[in-house]
Amino acid sequence: LIPNVVPWILRGCFQNCGQNCVGVERVLVYESIFEQLAQALVPRVQALRQGIPLSCDSGKVADVDCGSMVMGEQIDHIQALIDDAVQKGAKLLVGGVTPVTNNKTVGQFYPPTIISDVTPDMDIFATEVFGPVLTLIKVPNDDDDACLKLANQSSFGLGSSVYCGKAHQARALKLGRQIRSGMLCINDFGSNYLVQSLPFGGVNESGFGRFAGPEGLRALCLERSILLDTFPALMQTSIPKPLDYPIHPVRGMGFAQGIIQLMYNDQIGSKIKAIVDLIRYG
Repeated sequence: LIPNVVPWILRGCFQNCGQNCVGVERVLVYESIFEQLAQALVPRVQALRQGIPLSCDSGKVADVDCGSMVMGEQIDHIQALIDDAVQKGAKLLVGGVTPVTNNKTVGQFYPPTIISDVTPDMDIFATEVFGPVLTLIKVPNDDDDACLKLANQSSFGLGSSVYCGKAHQARALKLGRQIRSGMLCINDFGSNYLVQSLPFGGVNESGFGRFAGPEGLRALCLERSILLDTFPALMQTSIPKPLDYPIHPVRGMGFAQGIIQLMYNDQIGSKIKAIVDLIRYG
């Protein structure tokens, strides 16, 4: 499982240098494989090449995996989240320090980073990083309920992925259905974006509405409810006499209660009584 999931984690966290709406912000890992996964990720992230994608000299594409941040202010935001987490006990495995030369930051680059042992009391746990940071969160005792509680302990919910290996896809789907998010991939990341027949969108602070799919098309339309009589020559909608203004204080209330009981009461006896009341007060 670990050799298969590592490339997906790297793609989810470092694509566009982490500046991706549906990018992976948190990686929840079961305790029994936590250290093994962390050890597999460290050399891969250390090997990431950061720089300017286009060579200024020749105009050719450079050998670069991660570029810079779009907005310089984002670097301060990321560093504040990292510093807060470290102060509260998180461990930096790779990166985590803004590059500085002669007391000045180097361009708008923030290094690919792995921060481990993140807990809910840290700001980075539930705050969108939007940068090249891989956040590792340990799921105690390999407990599914604890995993779901951690996953749903966030005000965001755009995309989610569950990795359980090919032999456990049913279990992954069972877990994934309980995660509060607009989209879910099993043993995959972000591929739902490529399927334009599927709606794309999130829940909570990840927005509302959808694009793509039938739902996305409907969002561009004016939706109206239209009601008309099916057999107007035989039957038309009218106001029942007990409910017509001015409403009779006894017949009106009795008739209204009869309608409510007939429509919404599940008990057969109550429905029969409601019919009797409708006849009595009608």
